[in-house]
Amino acid sequence: MLRMDLREFVRLRRMLNLRNLDRFSHPKPILSSILSQKIVERVKARHPIYIRRLDEIAECWREKGKLPNWFIAPPMIKAKLLMKALGFTKSEIRRFTADPDQIEEERLKKFVWKAVTTDFIYSPIATKFHHVKGKVGEEIIRSWLENSGIDFMTEEELRKDGGKTPDFLLERPMKTDGMEAKWIESKAMFGDPNTHSLYWRRQYYEYLKQFGSGMVVYWFGHIDGLFLASTGSEFGRQRLLNMKIYLSDDGMDLGRPFTKEFLENMLRLIDLFYEGKRIVIKPNRWAENILSKLGFEILADDELSDH
Repeated sequence: MLRMDLREFVRLRRMLNLRNLDRFSHPKPILSSILSQKIVERVKARHPIYIRRLDEIAECWREKGKLPNWFIAPPMIKAKLLMKALGFTKSEIRRFTADPDQIEEERLKKFVWKAVTTDFIYSPIATKFHHVKGKVGEEIIRSWLENSGIDFMTEEELRKDGGKTPDFLLERPMKTDGMEAKWIESKAMFGDPNTHSLYWRRQYYEYLKQFGSGMVVYWFGHIDGLFLASTGSEFGRQRLLNMKIYLSDDGMDLGRPFTKEFLENMLRLIDLFYEGKRIVIKPNRWAENILSKLGFEILADDELSDH
């Protein structure tokens, strides 16, 4: 269901958490997108509180070897703010996030490694995946426009003139759902009211003023009735909703968790997804956990021949 009634969305968003992603009938990429946006909103709301209480975070870690019970946040947010509380610089935090083996204290090193291999929103693995999803969405549109003989300018070309620019500005409008679109913006996310309102203020309103009517493609669906919103159905079959990982003893060995080899192999796996390759890995609990949260369907090796 790519278009969702507002009441259904509110109910689903309220119920959705990390433990029940497999218990709903909606495609997992859609559920993952809704859940991640829900968590990001909470992090943004609570972040000022965390910053004001960094001393408490550091004190609890030094005295008890754990974080305060009130510090509820995704693993990478906890790890980065803990390092900030302990006095690490921004450059050190970036370096240690990319390679936790460089951290001298064993307890902290293990804590950061666990964050890197479990966080489906803010970890290096997740960050790269979210970027790749955006690139895939744009390439689907670009390919469709080229195959349809529709001339366009890209965001990179438009930036030369300054100002806010959509992903694609069409030489001539395309007709869709009874309206004309002179520009297209690609969003690899779910179009909920808060997200749409945010980008309306930041982007869409400016596009309308400069270029006229357009289209915002929310690849993971949107609420019914959002102005300018599309699910991308105009552009054909959705690769972004067909995310599968196969398990096989003959598959790619990702290595042991909490190692640089594991992190590098997971980043390579994201590259394989971007390249449109079929991904087969050896069973790996840590990998399966974060990949499932990212929205991938995990299939056993005996299902390989059926897909």
